[in-house]
Amino acid sequence: MDQTAHNRTVTDLHPEVEVRRQRRNVPVLIGNLKNSGLGMPGVETAYRAALFAGATEEMAWEAARRHALTMIGFPDELSDTGMDLSQVESMRKRRQALIDTYRALPNPFALGADVQVAA
Repeated sequence: MDQTAHNRTVTDLHPEVEVRRQRRNVPVLIGNLKNSGLGMPGVETAYRAALFAGATEEMAWEAARRHALTMIGFPDELSDTGMDLSQVESMRKRRQALIDTYRALPNPFALGADVQVAA
């Protein structure tokens, strides 16, 4: 954005036509993010918020990835209090596998990204 928020009115910052366009595009954005591997609920909100704040598409996608990783949490955050230890260990392994999967995703907006396009 060229101007700072304090120099603009709310209407200038959030014109109705732009908000309506974004609302119409939410299903498409969710589909695109899922197709790129980001299927965690809320990633589209993180992506759109980052774009609004001035991020590039590449960094907005990374904001969506960060949101997903934040929602997953880390394996050592699982408490084993009152649970079968083998069940907790299985949950920790699943969580780590999910983290590894999200970290390995190529950013489709990165320069030189190796992303295959579906036919």
